Amino acid sequence: MVATIPQPFELSAQSLLPDLLSSHPGVRPVLDRYGLRGCGGRLGPVESIAFFARAHGVDEASLLSELRAAIALPPPATTADHTMRLADTIYRRFFIGAIITVLTAGAAWGAWILLQIGYYGKFTGVGLQDINAHGQAQIYGWMGLFIMGFGYQAFPRLWHTDLVAPRLAAFSFIAMLAGILLRTVGMVSSPVAAYAVPTALAGGLLQRAAIATFVLQILITFRRARVRLEPYIGFILSALCFFIASAALDTWYTWHTMAAASRDDLLWYVATYQAPLRDLQVHGLALLIILGVCLRQLPGFYNVAPAPTRRAWSALAILVTAVIAECAIFIAYRWSGNHILAAFLMIPWLMLAVGSAMIFLPWRLWRPFDHADRSAKFIRTAYAWLTLSLVMLLLFPVYQAASHIPFSHAYYGAIRHAITVGFVSLMIMGFAAKVVPTLNGIDPKTLSAPRGPYLLINLGCFLRVSLQTLTDWHPAAFHFVGISGLLEVTALAWWGIGLIRIMRAGKHQESQYTPSAERPAQIAGDHIVADVLAWFPATEAVFYSHGFTPLRSAILRRTVARAITIAQAAPLRGVPLEPLLQALNAVVVKSARSGLSLRVLSDSANTRCQ
Repeated sequence: MVATIPQPFELSAQSLLPDLLSSHPGVRPVLDRYGLRGCGGRLGPVESIAFFARAHGVDEASLLSELRAAIALPPPATTADHTMRLADTIYRRFFIGAIITVLTAGAAWGAWILLQIGYYGKFTGVGLQDINAHGQAQIYGWMGLFIMGFGYQAFPRLWHTDLVAPRLAAFSFIAMLAGILLRTVGMVSSPVAAYAVPTALAGGLLQRAAIATFVLQILITFRRARVRLEPYIGFILSALCFFIASAALDTWYTWHTMAAASRDDLLWYVATYQAPLRDLQVHGLALLIILGVCLRQLPGFYNVAPAPTRRAWSALAILVTAVIAECAIFIAYRWSGNHILAAFLMIPWLMLAVGSAMIFLPWRLWRPFDHADRSAKFIRTAYAWLTLSLVMLLLFPVYQAASHIPFSHAYYGAIRHAITVGFVSLMIMGFAAKVVPTLNGIDPKTLSAPRGPYLLINLGCFLRVSLQTLTDWHPAAFHFVGISGLLEVTALAWWGIGLIRIMRAGKHQESQYTPSAERPAQIAGDHIVADVLAWFPATEAVFYSHGFTPLRSAILRRTVARAITIAQAAPLRGVPLEPLLQALNAVVVKSARSGLSLRVLSDSANTRCQ
């Protein structure tokens, strides 16, 4: 058998990052400067240099030139520090928190509520606060946590900078989860328990604190980055403003609905402020931030044509005006009771459709992308659901006239579901399926396509939108509408468990320690304890026998052992250095002899077999 000679690494735009970093680890600082830090582990994500340049907004030729210059430099004496920082992995807790929330107080509870509605045969068969508690868990737990986790991880990297005060991100996560829990407990306890209102308000205040912390961190990070204000950033910043505004209105709305003096007062607040609140959350926050992220990422991900700058700014102005106008007109209509004002809602609804179409129509999403991946179908289908929801919204007056229903809660709820599940949830699922394997150093090509979750979530959404609308025409549709919720929850659980497994695999890979230098012939006092254990695993027993029992702790191995030399550690355990080194090197020699004997036996066996 002839041994193959490894070919020298040739740098090109199609070179994969793991190949580059394994051959030339000294180029890591160049890639880290453009946002690689914390992405994909020691060897980075399995993607080409060309893809990295597009996704991170770097000129490809300039990046290649910098990499060649770094390759030409002498290799560093030690490898770079690949220890993951809090800002590099903070997204995981947000994503996992979102998945847990959607499978408990979010979509799972929503499916149970839907089954009750089907059983009673009416949408008023479930208490208002139960429905609103489920709604706030979906908005802040499912959508909000994913937006925050993605923003903390992606936005600083898109701006080629570091997140400001990453420990505050951990606070915002805890505050948001606590807020969701308190609001849920308080709202479902109303009006029986005396603690219901203060508990719900405390939860709302915690949610506002979490959102304010997140928005402030992103704004300061953006300002420090000193990047040019592009349209996609305008979309993101506008969405963050609506995030703050909707959280403030939500707390106020919760207070007034829970403390309403009479049923008439309760119905007034619900009929007047529920729709504008959802408009701020869905059209103001979700729609704008998704369009902004897609403006920035889709051209890099799928080589679609970038939106012209002037067109994108115009679309943003139209959409922001539309969201403000639909909220203001609806509240003015409710305050005045003038139905002529309600007719003017068609103007902002039409502006929503026009502004959205100005962004996504040039991408021609009805055509296949230039390369297929496991997330493309989610993204393309999500925009089909967005289109359907906007068309249904524009046809709302026509539907009312045809059904002879002054205000169809079933049809209006179907519109909301088409955009919240069909658009927002599919975009969350699609983008997570795209970026999470990359962030965890896993080649997406090695993963199976999530066809099952994709089919179930779309089937569930289709049944919900169609059957809920049909309840206006025949009560029998109520008996089947609950099936849609079960299908959606199954899809989210299937997809969510798979995503958690990917993140766990990435975390396990990061825990594998890489020594700071090549393995020496013998151990010396200035060697790092963790390096010695990585070079010579058999020395573990020697350390234990000399009193280094704290090394049994995985936490200490990942922290103290990676920062202390044998010469520094020996006095701390009251162990003489020289005898310890002799014992360690004796194990090294013994292991080397054992390895040599095994190789001799193997060579001898191969010779006899020939």
